[in-house]
Formats: sequence, C-alpha cells, structure tokens
Amino acid sequence: MSVVIDTGVFFAQYDTDAARHESASNAMRAVFEGRFGRPYTSDYVVDEAITLTRKRTGSHDDAWTLGQRILGRGAYPERIELTTITPDLFEKTLEVFETYADHSLSFTDASTIAIVETNDIDAVLSFDDDFDGLVDRIDPRTISS
Repeated sequence: MSVVIDTGVFFAQYDTDAARHESASNAMRAVFEGRFGRPYTSDYVVDEAITLTRKRTGSHDDAWTLGQRILGRGAYPERIELTTITPDLFEKTLEVFETYADHSLSFTDASTIAIVETNDIDAVLSFDDDFDGLVDRIDPRTISS
C-alpha cells in the first residue's frame, strides 16, 4: 500500500490551534507506524503547505519549520518520499486539470491525482472531498489513534 499526503493534513498536524489538528495528528501517527505503506507527497504540496502556513499563521518561522518537517531536514527524520513534478508529470497534471474541469480541483490537487495515477499509488490522505470519485481517499477523521 502507498499514500500521498495532502496539504491540509500537514497544516492541521502542525497548527495545534487548527480545528482538525487531532485528526491530522492521529493520521500522521498512523502513516509513520506504516499503516498506509510508503508515504509520498509532492513539491507542489510542499509549496502549498508552506504558503498556507505562512498565510494562516503570519509567521515565516512556522512556514519554514513545517517545510523542514515535511522534507525530513534538520531535526526531523526523513520519512516521506518527495515526488517532483517532472515535465511528463506536468503534462499529465494539465490533462487531469482539463479532464475534471467540472470539479473544484486546484492545480495542486490535479498534480496529486496525476501522481497517484502515474505511480500506481493506492490513495490520497486528505480532508478534501474534491478527490472523491476520482481517486481513493482516506479521510483523516476516520482514522483512530
């Protein structure tokens, strides 16, 4: 099994004041225990998570720390495999974005679907129900500690 971790999970786990903090923390514990196999994310998700954290907290330090945590740098162990959006994945992302024009997908969400489809990944760990019906999604709120 394998799973791509989405932006909202990273942010909610990091921000102790976030309404979904407990659910995200439980989900990430399950990820690190290996319950979902190999965890992945993408450079687009890292970009989005850092930007969201900076915007919501107003703190460069918080945004930087979250980025370092996701990337497994400094004091944080490397546990999540980073997928980079290559030119081929970018083209696939454009295709997904166009194919699902009737959905509310962000371009980053389209890139996540492209990663899942291209790399035969089992599911996306996300609070975002925009993935439903397009790829398998694990909702962090359904994961018990």
